[in-house]
Amino acid sequence: MRIYLIRHAQSLANAENVWTGQRDIPLSPQGAAEQRAICARFSYPRAEFYFSSPLKRCTQSLELIYGRAADYLPAALSECSLGILEGRPYTNLDDDPNYTAWLAAPDRPIERGESFNGFTERVCAGFAALLSRCRAAGVSTAAGTMHGNVMRAVLHRFADKNIPHGEWRIPNGGMYILEFNAEGELLSWSTAPGFLFV
Repeated sequence: MRIYLIRHAQSLANAENVWTGQRDIPLSPQGAAEQRAICARFSYPRAEFYFSSPLKRCTQSLELIYGRAADYLPAALSECSLGILEGRPYTNLDDDPNYTAWLAAPDRPIERGESFNGFTERVCAGFAALLSRCRAAGVSTAAGTMHGNVMRAVLHRFADKNIPHGEWRIPNGGMYILEFNAEGELLSWSTAPGFLFV
């Protein structure tokens, strides 16, 4: 079974450097234009089954890429709930003290939000359920649009635990391809399109 994980295009909150979390923010005009430009250079592989986070930035990205809606909208694959940080501006996530504190104390939730470990377990349980759903239906290929932190959680757990959560490169429109055997064991992973990962 082959799973294509695609990060959503730039949202309005991404463009404004604002913490998004589970706020249902649409794509920015620039993000939509950039995704169309990627699609003009790269043909995303088609699949038998399509899924997406239920949040607009993911559903709109799937429609831009594939011209259709998702078959499945698992809430478990929504972005982390960032509580009181949602809607606040930031400068750079890599050195933002709120973000680094969240990673450094993984069992402590952000006020009115999730802990890092709680988020990770929710996402990974949701992804495992997605794999089970695909196997039960005899699906051999599935493609979906996801959030950056959601993809990092999935990749760390299912692709390579030696790569820390924050070190996975997840460009907008970037895709990770995960290949599983019939028992659900990972055989390989790769990235595409190459021009987004240089």
